[in-house]
Order: sequence, then C-alpha cells, then structure tokens
Amino acid sequence: MVIPSVLIVVPLFVLRRVLEHGFELGASEFLFDKWHLGPLRVLNFAAVGALLIFSQSVLKPLAIRPLVMLGQSSLQVFCVHLLFCFAGLTLMGNASMLNGWRQAGLLTATFSAMLLTAKVFSKSEAKHERQPETKGPPDPGTQMESLAQTERKPAAISPLDRATPAPAAGSVK
Repeated sequence: MVIPSVLIVVPLFVLRRVLEHGFELGASEFLFDKWHLGPLRVLNFAAVGALLIFSQSVLKPLAIRPLVMLGQSSLQVFCVHLLFCFAGLTLMGNASMLNGWRQAGLLTATFSAMLLTAKVFSKSEAKHERQPETKGPPDPGTQMESLAQTERKPAAISPLDRATPAPAAGSVK
C-alpha cells in the first residue's frame, strides 16, 4: 500500500510544481481541476492519506501540545483567524501588502489570539466532558426496572428468520 501511494504522490507533486511555472495540460485539465474535484485530486488525497496513516508512528513526536489544541478547536480557531484576516485587510487599506511593524504585529496578535482561543475552548470542552449529565439522585426502583427491561430483551433474530407480513386484504398484485 505504501509503494503505490508513493508512486502516485511523488509524480503528482512534481507535476504540480511544473504547472506553477506555466506548463499547460490542455484537454487533461479536468483531471486536476480543483473546483470540480478532478479524479486525480481525489486519488492524490487518498494516497497522501494512506502515507500519513502508515507514517503515523514517525509523525507522533510532532504532535506538540499547542498544535494539538489548535486542531481540537479548529472551528473556533478558524473563526478567530477570519477576524484577523479582516483586520489585516483594514490595516492594509489601498496598499498591496503590510510592511514592517504592522506585519509583525498582526502576525503576533493573530497567532496569540488563535492559541488563546484553542486553550479556552479545550478547557471548556474538558470541563464539559468531566461533568456527567445527571438530573438528580437515581431512584432505586427505576434502576431495578431498567435492569429488568435489559434482561427481557429478545435475542437478535436475523431478518431471514422473521415471518414475512401477510398481504393486506384487498391488495392488488
């Protein structure tokens, strides 16, 4: 599984770099189309996924805590990232890019806010997971009833062993 994945990923990686320098695919362009999910993009995604699964033990040490927190709170972090994208566009005004201290300040503020967001949401999620949802002390009678119900459950019957329902009266074939 690894060798076929490498044989797919490496040439497609090289082709992607060649395409950046003006190489035209002509009639084969639809196979690589990003917006219509070309079949070779799907194949490349599956091959990269297989390689990542295979190399999981090698990549495990790269899972440092801040990156793990960012991944676990990815939706919230993405929303904060969008906020800072708009802040950057506001700071830019009509300029084509930010320079100097504005660029460094925006980058620092963005990463700090994203890490803070990840930390806040990872703590709230952990707190939420630790608190089981109970509505009060359990009633001993209720526990006995639920235990009796679990004991009375019929054994699983395969669909082929079940009786087929009789046709309704007056039904036409």
